Amino acid sequence: MIFDVASSFVPVPLGTDVCFDDWCATITGIEQGPVVQQQFSPLHADSIWLVLNVRMSNHARGIAQKPSEPRIHVIDGKGNSWANSLEGQRWLEKQIGIQKPLDQKLELHDSIETKMVFACPAKAKGLKIFIDEGPFITNLLFPEDRMIFAVK
Repeated sequence: MIFDVASSFVPVPLGTDVCFDDWCATITGIEQGPVVQQQFSPLHADSIWLVLNVRMSNHARGIAQKPSEPRIHVIDGKGNSWANSLEGQRWLEKQIGIQKPLDQKLELHDSIETKMVFACPAKAKGLKIFIDEGPFITNLLFPEDRMIFAVK
């Protein structure tokens, strides 16, 4: 509990691995703007839509890795948080095919890429992306380990 209260977010550039033991994930790209908004406007025109390109990798020396509860959230400047949009994800997968889940088991030195869709209220400002592995593990991390990716 002390680590959670004392922690703060540290901005990092896209492509920076956020690791939990030997399982790592990073945001390699953020698709946004008018083309993305138009693509998802039939769902909710009043939302900010983000499509995240996510890479997960296994940095272990000898075993396969499967994260316990991997999650990605979009957080605004006021601390509001949004998980990925299931409706938006289904819409995207109709266009480009089924995406791999975050909790997929990765063989030794394996990495995979996937896309995830997020919808935030149109009034949300100061958006950031946060990767964690379940509430229990994340709350035990030291402050410098709580990395975020800024949405520009």
